[in-house]
Amino acid sequence: MIRFSTPFHSCAIAATLLLSASVTLAQQGPTLREVSIPQVNQSVVARTSLQPAKPLPAIGTEETRAAVEHPLTTRRTPKVVDAVQNGLPGVEAGFTYYDFQTNGAMANRVVYTADGPDKYVQMVWMVSKDSTRDLTTRIPGFTGNFRGTHYTFADVTNPDAPVLGIEDWQKVEAQRAGWPSLVQYEDGLVGTPSHTPVRFYGNSGLGDQPILYKEVTSPADSALWPRAAVDGNGTTHLIYNRTVGGAANQANVVGYRRSTDGGFTWSSEIVLNGSSSPAGELNGGLGGDTYAVTARGNKVVVAWTEYGWRMMSYTSTDGGETWPAENARVIYAPDHTDLDSGMTEWGTFKVYTDSVPAPNGHLDVIIDSDGTTHYVMGTVLSAIVRSDTLGQRQNIISFLQDRPSLRASRMLYANQNEQNLYFMAPPNGGDYDGEGVPLNLRYLDGMSRWPQLGIDAQDNIYMTYGSFKNGDVKSILADTTGGNQQSEPDTLVTVNALNGHIYATYKPKGFNIWSTPTDLTPDGVNCQYASLCDDVVNGRMYIGYSASPNPGDRVTNVETPADPAKVMLMAFDINKLSPVNSVEESEPILTRATITPNPANDVATVRIEPVTQGRVTVSLISALGETIMTSQSPVGNSSWDLMIATRDLPAGTYHVLVEQNGARTVSPLLVVR
Repeated sequence: MIRFSTPFHSCAIAATLLLSASVTLAQQGPTLREVSIPQVNQSVVARTSLQPAKPLPAIGTEETRAAVEHPLTTRRTPKVVDAVQNGLPGVEAGFTYYDFQTNGAMANRVVYTADGPDKYVQMVWMVSKDSTRDLTTRIPGFTGNFRGTHYTFADVTNPDAPVLGIEDWQKVEAQRAGWPSLVQYEDGLVGTPSHTPVRFYGNSGLGDQPILYKEVTSPADSALWPRAAVDGNGTTHLIYNRTVGGAANQANVVGYRRSTDGGFTWSSEIVLNGSSSPAGELNGGLGGDTYAVTARGNKVVVAWTEYGWRMMSYTSTDGGETWPAENARVIYAPDHTDLDSGMTEWGTFKVYTDSVPAPNGHLDVIIDSDGTTHYVMGTVLSAIVRSDTLGQRQNIISFLQDRPSLRASRMLYANQNEQNLYFMAPPNGGDYDGEGVPLNLRYLDGMSRWPQLGIDAQDNIYMTYGSFKNGDVKSILADTTGGNQQSEPDTLVTVNALNGHIYATYKPKGFNIWSTPTDLTPDGVNCQYASLCDDVVNGRMYIGYSASPNPGDRVTNVETPADPAKVMLMAFDINKLSPVNSVEESEPILTRATITPNPANDVATVRIEPVTQGRVTVSLISALGETIMTSQSPVGNSSWDLMIATRDLPAGTYHVLVEQNGARTVSPLLVVR
């Protein structure tokens, strides 16, 4: 259903919260969190979600290896292992005791590779095979040099039976490391950054273990949580979190570098926000993993959340060489409305606002073939108290995490050509009933988390995200007092903890309607942290995710057993996604449309079964939005079979649009040769 517009990981390396301002918990438990926000340019913040995004005003020892010469076809022959799991979709790539994968936005960790008729995906994951708990944090797999990037690949030539290519994946880095993302170059080789400091690794062929190319930053740079993307010219774009200076707007800034030689050498750093930004004085970001980068052609887009206050975007159109100030934009800013005020004597004046969705750092961004940028962002309800205290103006923003507020949390979709934003990706794939305990909700988390975007050759956009499923609970002992559970005494109670689920949804090109989310994972298993390949090809979404026997994660919930989480790789058939439906979820679907066969080569049959009275119209729409054919039912209330000849249509994805009484559904039809 759509509505038209209207934490973090306290790593041992950085034990303090990633927000520049102080954070306090309400006395009544973890339902209300507050953080001071800096003064911001009110002319920018005043933009509501109904207005188009406006440009911000301008203000004032290297370790290398031999050059890569191996083509994709000279890879070594791996040992092949078929690791289909009981009840879990996909193959098991490995396992990890360190089962926490992101603070907010999920990194891209899966890429697609074609080698003639053979098809592969390559994947990295943050893994520790050691179950030992760190004495200070009590996190399993955290100690010593055990945690780091692990690499694997799978043959997906038969998409319904992926075959794993590496039986026992090994750690990439020599040091304790983590937080990898994955990029792929035109020749099929991959690169992956990790911290700390930020290092960049690459391989010499499909199935080869990545090795160190370059140490990009030094330990003194405080660079953490890297992300990378590759553009159409093979240039690598790297972003990461930096803590510089002492001012509020410098606490967590987004650093940027690029490499034009596949990661062997890197440009000097450009700070995209903070006082040294090319756009002038931009407030700093929220912190690690609350940003994303994408590239296509010569266009590079970086998006981030600013203090949980606004979602920002910065674009380069020359492959990252320059970042014009006018290309820094506000994508979304909460439109709070003052509701009431307190006493007006100096030192006690307060103004209270309503509660509205605020961006929470769970975001992703992707560019289509037309060069249009698409954004998704998670939200959490927020309210502001503005006060004058002892002559000093203060803004306190509160993030609401009580049950009613969590039920209202979902995601927003926007693109650079739209003036509106659209709600999508609801909790539970539809409506969270408020029952059960979501164990690992961290600072600013909502009930819909970790979005990842993908796109096919016809510019249909797909997304995976994590949420919960009503009723899928496990009774366990857990600490529900909130705060930093790594440093607090455990206060254990028996709770019905919610298992995590992976959901998928898609938006056809030319429609701003997202499908009802499809649950990809089974009951009784805690599935989280989906990473979707940017390329949706061969009618499949290639997805990495983790699955564990107990709800929560072993970084947020250190009192739970140190069980290993399976790391899975799935090829999901897009024809199993729900059709796009313009009818409100509370209303009945007016027709049922079934397409067989799908994919089709010669002819497809659309079976129409009306639920209500009224003539039915069926249209076949191309990926470019052109109507290829239209037909109407002969009568208004009986079943009807429509034959669509596909033998003369070019291969690709089409849309079957079914309309009745002002409502419509859209279903994909894949034509193959």
